[in-house]
Amino acid sequence: MSNYALPGTNNSPRSHPAGPGLKPRSGRWYIPVVAAVGLGFYAYNYYVDTKSKIEFAEIEEQKRLAANRKLMDAYGSKDSLEDVQQAFEMYRR
Repeated sequence: MSNYALPGTNNSPRSHPAGPGLKPRSGRWYIPVVAAVGLGFYAYNYYVDTKSKIEFAEIEEQKRLAANRKLMDAYGSKDSLEDVQQAFEMYRR
């Protein structure tokens, strides 16, 4: 037996014949795990951002409807000049 080993050969008497399939390789799972965690953070942030935008739009819509109701109430029946003047003053605010 030679004292020199050729690349790709395993001449060590302590080597195990099991091969590379049974050795744990942590580097192999690093990229998929990091990608899954990153996608999880992205999905969570997207959900929170979308939820806050929807809530903000609902609040703005409620404000708009309240202002419209206020204007409609101000116009009243428009039977008298006072009703029209009151509506005009409300509209100017």
